[in-house]
Amino acid sequence: MFTVYPERRKYQVSGTQTVLKISSSETMVSMMKSDPKILVVGAGIAGIAAATKLREFGFSDVTLLEATGQTGGRIAKSHLGKSWIDTGAQIIHGATDKNPVYCLCKTHGFLDEVTKEEGSWAIFNNKGNKVDPEFAEQVYEAGQTIMRQMSYDNIKKSIGAHFAEKTQELLSAHEESPNVEQARGILSMVGKDFLIDIGATDLNDVSQASWKYMPKDIGEDLNIGGNMFRLVEKLLEDFPKECVVLNKAVSRIEWDRDDTQYPVRVVLGSEKMEADHVVVTMSLGCLKAGATTLFSPQLPQDKVQVINDLQFGTITKIFLEYEEAFWESSVSEISLVWEDESCEHIFTERNNWLKYLHDFTVMRPQEKFGNVLIGWCAGDVAKLVEEMSEEKLSAAVTDHLRTFTGNSSLPAPKTVLVTKWQSNPYTMGSYSFIPVGIDAEVMDTLAQPLSSGRDTGPELQVLFAGEGTIKSMYSTVQGALLSGQREANRLAQHYKKTQLPNPTCSITPQDPSPQQMVTHIM
Repeated sequence: MFTVYPERRKYQVSGTQTVLKISSSETMVSMMKSDPKILVVGAGIAGIAAATKLREFGFSDVTLLEATGQTGGRIAKSHLGKSWIDTGAQIIHGATDKNPVYCLCKTHGFLDEVTKEEGSWAIFNNKGNKVDPEFAEQVYEAGQTIMRQMSYDNIKKSIGAHFAEKTQELLSAHEESPNVEQARGILSMVGKDFLIDIGATDLNDVSQASWKYMPKDIGEDLNIGGNMFRLVEKLLEDFPKECVVLNKAVSRIEWDRDDTQYPVRVVLGSEKMEADHVVVTMSLGCLKAGATTLFSPQLPQDKVQVINDLQFGTITKIFLEYEEAFWESSVSEISLVWEDESCEHIFTERNNWLKYLHDFTVMRPQEKFGNVLIGWCAGDVAKLVEEMSEEKLSAAVTDHLRTFTGNSSLPAPKTVLVTKWQSNPYTMGSYSFIPVGIDAEVMDTLAQPLSSGRDTGPELQVLFAGEGTIKSMYSTVQGALLSGQREANRLAQHYKKTQLPNPTCSITPQDPSPQQMVTHIM
């Protein structure tokens, strides 16, 4: 709870601001600063969106603080082979003009280099045989249909329980079919793919009502691998370079200070920076690890409870670069099906981790990226892979692919690159998901700003943005972007600023109000 201080009289003078603090029985006279000092903690897409939108509103004293040596957060890049690749987000969830990320990428020409042809699907089973892609697509679509049967009211039922029940009904109706075991394996693969989508370890941990507030017409996903990182560069193109401070990790945020000039102070090791407002955009993973020690005074208990209740999943991408492709030129995806798997309980097992390294996408076009596959894994298996040496991982993956393809001479990759979002101390995972028993509306509580506990203290001292604070778009790049813009809008409303015409396309997030807040990255 906020601390309630005794009534007192106090004058504070700072620049153009004069605040008369008096007892609640008298009238308060307040004149806000014309250009407040604003710090944005975290230069991921949420922080960048907040900082750049604040500049558009006319706030000139805006500083972007980043703990690492590069901007972008979970949108990141690395050089591999012939080109730069996205080691972080590479999927646009909802490829329509309603999506600000899609719209921005389209406007700036990033989509021009994305392969338009869909490509073919190569599926192999654990007996070393090819699976008929038409049969696989038919079964896979049936599994996806079951997954889409989301409940919007029952937060106590898991997706895992729902999927086990409905797939068993489907399989029972075809138990005499000679391909029933193969169908079972493909349906299990649907569940494992879903774990990758959300970064969870166990489907039984995920609420069936997870997407209660998501738009129903979000549109299809679009993979723009090798192009997403360009969005960060474009958004920061006109932002003052001197206002981006890298390699400065925040160790403490002191708010509601009894200070004559600035109510908030950010501690960065031996350095300290003061501000009128701080926008916190660090990941839910980092908040979970440090919520009780990062803030002074501590966060309100309801906010701490939300941070503890929400879950933060992880996925790992394994980039495999080959001298020559062992797959056909038309192939865009390779899947490995275990025909003896069950759909009753789908969870990632460290002891059988290769069973959960089943999906590989081909980076396209080949002329740009060379011969590169991306292997995907989630949850506990993702954490395990992060800990493995590249030599051990390369050998295991090569044997794995040889077994399924039946090609004993399949080459080892010449380069292996593994993303490490879980072990990264400034992310500690990939993105948020909703566990069983929790309604996504709790993200509204996480999004609420902190104001002074004193009757006449400064308002909106600490604001919160990030994909874990927006219930209608959590775990997505556009959700992170919109959450940052939401907090910029909040401060603009507070200072009664009007936004200048924006030449770039974007969707204005819902205006924040005390009662109702706006609610897969990789």
